[in-house]
Amino acid sequence: MSDAAQHAPAAAASPVFRTVAEGDLTLDDHEALAAMLARTFDSYDHWYAGARSWAGMQPELRVVARHGDVVVAHAGLRRQFVTVGETDLLVTAVGMVAVSPAAQGTGLGGELLRQVDAALERLGSRFGLLETGEAVQGFYRRAGWLPLHAVTGHYTAFSADGAGVLVSQDEGWLIREVGATAAEWPAGDIRWNGQMV
Repeated sequence: MSDAAQHAPAAAASPVFRTVAEGDLTLDDHEALAAMLARTFDSYDHWYAGARSWAGMQPELRVVARHGDVVVAHAGLRRQFVTVGETDLLVTAVGMVAVSPAAQGTGLGGELLRQVDAALERLGSRFGLLETGEAVQGFYRRAGWLPLHAVTGHYTAFSADGAGVLVSQDEGWLIREVGATAAEWPAGDIRWNGQMV
């Protein structure tokens, strides 16, 4: 081995992804998740305090990437019914999709969404559903998520102290085909039967 090869820095290890059921997370896991989510969603950091690693409804399943003990990416998933127009539809809600600020722009987000796809298959509902801001819709669309046009979503948002308020959101709704095609998505606005993830 050449002298240069002996002194070359070792390539950084890739993050390790794990898909874990909510009930299998430890207190340390929740604290590590909350710390990363607070760094990533800094305007909502008051939600992610101590071991509180969720802002709306707790996920059923989480996709988590770590470098050692440090969480660097996360997505939460939960099966739930929503009403679309007149149809009650079981979907897998996806939320708290986050890549730690220090790891953004490295391709980690694309791998996170590939892992989310596998988790959607595992949960077995016909569609994934999420709401996001206009600035990041391209990220999801490149990964196969499809926008819902002219659709308003209605849900109850809770404050950190528990007060609820009805929110109507006119844009940012995306679906992921899992066991059905977009042509099978019912017509009409979305009403969440519970909080969003």
